[in-house]
Amino acid sequence: MMPRSAMLRVSVFLCSLMFVFLLPVSSYSQPFPIPKDTLCAECGMTVNPDSKFSAEVITTDGKKMFFCDIGDMLRHFRSDRGKLKIVYVKDYKSGAWIEGAKAYYVFDKRFSTPMSWSIAAFREESEARKWGNPVDFKGAYGLLK
Repeated sequence: MMPRSAMLRVSVFLCSLMFVFLLPVSSYSQPFPIPKDTLCAECGMTVNPDSKFSAEVITTDGKKMFFCDIGDMLRHFRSDRGKLKIVYVKDYKSGAWIEGAKAYYVFDKRFSTPMSWSIAAFREESEARKWGNPVDFKGAYGLLK
């Protein structure tokens, strides 16, 4: 049986290891707050943190990118989708952040988006159907006109 002090050191070491390995995973589990005066990575316009059309991306190299419009984000990564680690968009109904890969996207001219892409994201497919024909994240690239 190990002495109590040795068991304590091993426990502290194992907890520290878990923290180090889990920290990168947990840091991507929620979107980062959009800093004040952040510029869109695609068009350079100021990103409104309260807009239901803003988007956030974490790239495979850990870079945080913010977009004023879902369409700008899609356009920016149209030919380089492999760089996307995680995408966050806002649910049109609630304004809450949702994972882009799990969202349903709709194009409708009634959406007055910052760069006029007219694309909104929804958490629920049934809510998206009220606005048009929803597509998944992969299909959203086809909504760019």
